[in-house]
Amino acid sequence: MPFSVRLARWVLLAAGAATLAGGLAGLVARGSVAAAYVLEYGDAGLQRSRLALAAGAILGTAAAGCCLYAAARLRAAVRGPAWLVCALLVSGLAPVFFGGGTIIAPRVPGQGVTSADLATDLHALAPRWYPPTVAALACFAACAALAAALLLAWPAPADPHSSGS
Repeated sequence: MPFSVRLARWVLLAAGAATLAGGLAGLVARGSVAAAYVLEYGDAGLQRSRLALAAGAILGTAAAGCCLYAAARLRAAVRGPAWLVCALLVSGLAPVFFGGGTIIAPRVPGQGVTSADLATDLHALAPRWYPPTVAALACFAACAALAAALLLAWPAPADPHSSGS
């Protein structure tokens, strides 16, 4: 297996670990997230925060599982699943580059509240580590997925010991 494919496998596993950690970070700071949702949505905020945190944890786990599956398929020299996972991660986590509010504040739509409103409340209510950690993990996962895709596109070096027939 070429070095670039082996490296892509490890980078893909790192991207999966970052998405899982980002999804679980919300569960660690769930009290602050719930308080921000209650501040924005009133009585319905607690239910919306539970839905948002559950969705974040499920999506993080699913992304990590997809990365694990794709990395295992790379070992068998099948690149298709890895390309798909890389494309989904890059497109799904791209909003972090344009303002981390959508990543920091998982959004359950309704009542005209924007992700920026929730992100502002989370910055005020959440532990200091929460917003930058979640944004950094999402950014790392997107960059890692892009790097893995580029590594998979890298042509394998010609084997000098192979015959020319």
